[in-house]
Amino acid sequence: MAPTILVINSGSSSLKFALIEAGSGRVVRQGLAERLGTEQARLRTRSLEPGDGGSEKSLAGGGHAEALVEILAHLDGLQPAAVGHRVVHGGETFSASVVLTDRAVELIRACSDLAPLHNPPNLLGIEIARRQFPQLAHVAVFDTAFHQTLAPRAFRYAVPQELYERHRVRRYGFHGTSHSYVAGEAARLMGRPLSDLQIVTAHLGNGCSACAIRGGRSVDTTMGLTPLEGLVMGTRSGDVDPNLHQFLADQTGRSLVQITDLLNRGSGLLGLSGGTSNDMRTLLQARARGDAGAALAIDVFCYRLAKGLLGTGLIAVLTTAAAVLIFERRDV
Repeated sequence: MAPTILVINSGSSSLKFALIEAGSGRVVRQGLAERLGTEQARLRTRSLEPGDGGSEKSLAGGGHAEALVEILAHLDGLQPAAVGHRVVHGGETFSASVVLTDRAVELIRACSDLAPLHNPPNLLGIEIARRQFPQLAHVAVFDTAFHQTLAPRAFRYAVPQELYERHRVRRYGFHGTSHSYVAGEAARLMGRPLSDLQIVTAHLGNGCSACAIRGGRSVDTTMGLTPLEGLVMGTRSGDVDPNLHQFLADQTGRSLVQITDLLNRGSGLLGLSGGTSNDMRTLLQARARGDAGAALAIDVFCYRLAKGLLGTGLIAVLTTAAAVLIFERRDV
């Protein structure tokens, strides 16, 4: 058999893997552990061999560590030649993929405060896989790298210059590997060069974002400094009034850490539905039973998604000059 690459995508509530033949790109085995941290957590794996219906195993209450250990046991003795890891946030430190060293791992860890739901599970996957395969090369691929083509007018916040220069406060964008791939596939299916297209892509899951892509380059996206900005997501609020933290601190006595955690882990679809679920499949079932909270969560999600797609769509096709002209004519 040709050499294989083990690819690990350790997300906020799921862990995907694929064992892929180097060169051909043929998937030998793949799987998904989802709803991690809940009693509904499950691992599904399958190969692409004819007649393989796959397997499914309960991971009830299990998290990322349990899922990855179980995934490694499903490689059927196949030894990968290298391991690739999806990492959400590389800050301004990483603008391309890198071979993982101890130093690189520490630099990724230093970005964890920018992606509290994602970099820790990303690092957990890296650490377990490096222990399991210490002799192999491990490569990190960053979601933020694709958006390094954003112009300053798109990535800068309207805050004092010092905050950017000293603390790198700016918009980074996420889901870059997904947006890049989807744009390329759209161009392929249309039979047109990606360099000739203006495309709006959407990544919709427990985390959600939209991206404006012009000529194959990201020109704007809905996420910002952290994955909290932008669209309504599974447990994340998306855009809120920037003064909400102070308001909640005054009204509820919560600390800054508690409020940030609430907006990241207790909001979005989960919060809007009154705690019913952060999973759209569960919410659709609940809405069908007449659950008003589930109906509201779905309605808000779709409304905010439409706003995000319209906004990024305009950015994808407008030049700065055209945008200024429109604003002037509307007296904005």
